[in-house]
Amino acid sequence: VYKRQDKFKTLGFLDIQSLDGSIKSNLKYATTDNFVGEILYHEPFGIYAEPRLAHAIAAVSRDLHKLHADWNLIIYDAARPVSVQQNMFEKVKGTPMERYVANPYGEFRGGFHNYGMAVDMSIVDATGEPIDMGSNFDEFCEMSHVGKEYEMMTTGILLPKCYANRMLLYALTSANGLYPYPYEWWHYQVDLKEEDKNKFILLNF
Repeated sequence: VYKRQDKFKTLGFLDIQSLDGSIKSNLKYATTDNFVGEILYHEPFGIYAEPRLAHAIAAVSRDLHKLHADWNLIIYDAARPVSVQQNMFEKVKGTPMERYVANPYGEFRGGFHNYGMAVDMSIVDATGEPIDMGSNFDEFCEMSHVGKEYEMMTTGILLPKCYANRMLLYALTSANGLYPYPYEWWHYQVDLKEEDKNKFILLNF
């Protein structure tokens, strides 16, 4: 049986949970709880990323535990085959949501996920429930954008606890060399430029 996780390993990607077993996973695209509302991952596989990113996530987890021993990171998506990206893009093509989904057909095919260079993540509390970030994973709206949290809090759009939770995640990730995608508080990567994708192999399966 063909296993995508074997393909990830062949490419030198690391299973993030093998570096830190406390990190939780809930691959949203293996469920209907995503912006498409459909199961896109029909073959189970782990949460893989290129090594620098994987080790950075493990470092974020260690730093989180220093502040909140009973809180954990949760990964919603990591390395993503471009075939899944194509399915996603076709669902939103020509709609206002298209700007949130990387084009798999352009010069730099797909997004950073399609090269194992990005993860989607948040934090869960001691009960395993995600802490409140003001918007949910894959909720494509201004509330999910990065950079105007203080303004949103002072105008009453974002609750103070949500502001504090976002700032915690931003502080932990930035301290370990990770940067958020401007439209998604849950998306983090090490490299930022489109041409950085040339360092890695497109997950063309």
